[in-house]
Amino acid sequence: MRSRVARLFELAGSSQQERAVRSIRPIGDRLEPRIAMSASPAVVMLSATTTNSQSVTIDYRVNTPAALDTPLQFGVYRSSSSQFGAGASLVDTVTLSPGTASTPMLDSAGNSPFAPGEHQVTLALPGGLPPFPSRPYVLVVADPAAQSSLTDPQETAAFRVYTIGVVTHGGIQDPSWTHGPPWQLETAYLMKEQGFDSVIAYNWALLSSTPGEAIKQSPRLARDILHAASKFPSGSVIDLELIGHSEGTVVNAYALRQITKEMPPGLKAGYIVDTLLDPHAANNNVPGQQYSTAGILGPLANAVISSYQGQAKDPPAYVPAVVDQAYVFYQHNQSTASAIENLWGQVPVVTRGPVVHYFNLSATGATHSGNTGVALWYRNFVAPTLGDQAPLVQDLTLTAQVDAQPFITPHLGVAHAAVSGQTEFSGTSAPNSTVRLYVGPANNPTSIHLAGWTRASSAGAWTLSPRRSLHAGRYRAVVTAFSRELRTRPGLTVIPTAPLGLVVVKS
Repeated sequence: MRSRVARLFELAGSSQQERAVRSIRPIGDRLEPRIAMSASPAVVMLSATTTNSQSVTIDYRVNTPAALDTPLQFGVYRSSSSQFGAGASLVDTVTLSPGTASTPMLDSAGNSPFAPGEHQVTLALPGGLPPFPSRPYVLVVADPAAQSSLTDPQETAAFRVYTIGVVTHGGIQDPSWTHGPPWQLETAYLMKEQGFDSVIAYNWALLSSTPGEAIKQSPRLARDILHAASKFPSGSVIDLELIGHSEGTVVNAYALRQITKEMPPGLKAGYIVDTLLDPHAANNNVPGQQYSTAGILGPLANAVISSYQGQAKDPPAYVPAVVDQAYVFYQHNQSTASAIENLWGQVPVVTRGPVVHYFNLSATGATHSGNTGVALWYRNFVAPTLGDQAPLVQDLTLTAQVDAQPFITPHLGVAHAAVSGQTEFSGTSAPNSTVRLYVGPANNPTSIHLAGWTRASSAGAWTLSPRRSLHAGRYRAVVTAFSRELRTRPGLTVIPTAPLGLVVVKS
């Protein structure tokens, strides 16, 4: 007998297809007479696509000489349909200007993009095209401010983005969960319900209690992802959003590395998001404290964890270079008499690609697993909004830089050289949030102190310097932010955290 969750997945897919059919038919009925009645606009959009999720390439035709050397404006939108309307969500507006005599603006063929005729140009998008399952269409609209753009389909080019979701549980699961842990299945169902085209709830529960099995799952998950991608129409753009908990973050990371070796064009063109929930590789050699034990049984728990991790020897979780955006939710809470052991999220995570955004859930009382586990918190407060790009996560995201140098992490941090101890830290956070700077000597990880704080502006910008000048030396710095307005509920506080790695202060 099929599981209830599997049946629910089928029903969600069926209803989604029916909705698509109902929405497509009226659109076609409306478009034909509109094309026949409308005069050809100055700029006609012919096609649009992306090859890297960080830009859109468009083909268009300039009809009238009046457009020659006149700036052209294109709006990029996300929408639930291929028709431009008031409900479309703006991604960015790009203006093509003539340039100068020495550096004129040219199209892909080396011609002026304003001259009558057909042209192809690539429009860069600083924020890229992150997954937006509830609005899978990308629309590029010529002169979007003109009233005719809402009524004339010739002024819009569109392409559909398909999205694959992956939810991977961690190690030592109840073997009776033959379809996977409940939180995993519920999260996968929520994603499917919100418009994800394919969701893989990767289940390895029966093997999860065997040390060393985690890394063996990565090639299997990679094959599942490639198989799902092969089901979409040829030439499709395919986004990928992965969620992993504990050892599941190891499975996901090395599945991505495997996929990179044989990545199809659709996945290359799409955007990849990697979410790590309390990442924890079963390996005793990962730096720093890895867990907490308590009570008279604490020493026994410590011995059991150490023995398991010594046998498993997982490779560390990391963020591969192919990832466009990464989020880490973690906790470092102490064990109690009722819970003699609590694994900790291993942070910061090594990144080969993007800046990693961290969210500390310790103040919520979160634990590694169970009824207060990080994965369950994510299911409750983030998963229900993934189809709309998780607004809470976007609002809480903290960015930081040192002396106006953009912060990127090729490993655990980047060295910033300051001309004096009056180093300036700046960035963005939730509007009106309280931003705190912690600094400590690089050679003593246990010593770190509050060095300054400020309040972000109503627009979310913040700037601060240490209250006392930093002497010449090597420091590690961490910035945190707290927004009283964005607490998920009283007593459930998320603290966005930006580890800035190594900061070098010169005399």
